[in-house]
Amino acid sequence: MKQTTDQVVKSIKFKKPNALVNAVLSRIAGVIYYGPCKVDITRNVDLKQFKGKPLLVVANHASRFDYAFVNFALKRRPINFVAAENEFHRSKFKLIFKLGHVIPKRNFVPDTKTIRGMSQILRRQKAGCVAIFPCGMSTASGAQQPSVAGTGKMIKHFGVDVLAVRIHGGYLVCPKFDVKERFGKVEIEVDHLFTPAQLQQLSPDEIQGKVDEALFCDDYQWNATRQNSYNRKDGNYAQNAEQILYKCPKCGTEMQMEGVGKTIRCKHCGNEATLDDKYNLTPAPDSVVPADPREWFDWQRRQMRKTVQQPDFTLEEHVTLGLMPKYGYLKNNKVSLPAGEGTLRLDRSGLSYTGTREGQPWTVSIPSELLPTICLPVDGSFFYTYASGEFLCFTPDVPSCMRWSLAVEEVYRTNGGKWDNYPWFDYDAPLKLAPNKD
Repeated sequence: MKQTTDQVVKSIKFKKPNALVNAVLSRIAGVIYYGPCKVDITRNVDLKQFKGKPLLVVANHASRFDYAFVNFALKRRPINFVAAENEFHRSKFKLIFKLGHVIPKRNFVPDTKTIRGMSQILRRQKAGCVAIFPCGMSTASGAQQPSVAGTGKMIKHFGVDVLAVRIHGGYLVCPKFDVKERFGKVEIEVDHLFTPAQLQQLSPDEIQGKVDEALFCDDYQWNATRQNSYNRKDGNYAQNAEQILYKCPKCGTEMQMEGVGKTIRCKHCGNEATLDDKYNLTPAPDSVVPADPREWFDWQRRQMRKTVQQPDFTLEEHVTLGLMPKYGYLKNNKVSLPAGEGTLRLDRSGLSYTGTREGQPWTVSIPSELLPTICLPVDGSFFYTYASGEFLCFTPDVPSCMRWSLAVEEVYRTNGGKWDNYPWFDYDAPLKLAPNKD
């Protein structure tokens, strides 16, 4: 009987990448990314001391180029990366994932297959090296988000040397609101985060806290003084920025922001700013604009926190449902196949979809305690999650995915979920504004 694509992915056997294949892939990545991104690497540790030893690498996740950046940082040592399982269903990655012996992971849900794959490399392969992005998905805000709950426990379980790779500027090359690259300066730091002896002495919570501290970075803040330029050939630096910055800081209206060319503007009240190649936000006269896009994003989170804490909170919207094909792979950059339409609803109890699936009525619900977040893998035009292990993709009629993401996360946290925000995040902080130059 023919295997489904899901069965094929689950049956993957893991081993270290072939050294020659890794060298060729690294060379190709170097031509595509290293030069255009002007990569500068600072290694605060001698990598030679880890030769012949198992090694776990943790890195912040700012862009789809991060796999190449980590590879550069470790001087092209063969690495088994952990990547989102849904990407294994896309034909464009089939060959490279096979050659790289990439380990699949269903984001933000327990996945024993991933642990088995990592164990195969770290414990049974000589000098195996595994790289993970503990935050679970690339940042939407431009700043690293907290590690997935259980990260500290997993790192302690393996008990091998751990390196931290911190990438600065990656988000500015590939912002979440734009699929077109903007090549510019990237700086990478490498540090020895834990020895096996240190892991034995630390608790899982202490390990997770140190990982969060080591990997946190804010690309907007990093570039505020450097003022590196990130070139988008047509100069449309604010194009589609409303996918992330959906709420007007002047009138408070949602889903009326519009990013076109270099300008993001509220269609309701006319509040306006320009975004340049250095990611500086400059307000128009009489406009109210946050100091930078990350400050704008965090302000939206604080506002959403207040909204979801209302007892009668609900969020509803018409969406298109997407599913994975049972057989074969997704082509032409597709991330799912249209399978129905209906109403998506979120309240304090969780997320539900009521509509159609392949021509039949269908309803599914995910309790809040099982839904710490939703995933925006490429940009802010769609998102996905899992229900009972099945991949579900939702595309709203308007660019509201970021609103859904913040709402899901803050419902989960308001209900006492384990995946909390950073301890230093202040939900009561005032909004910092960009100076008005009129």
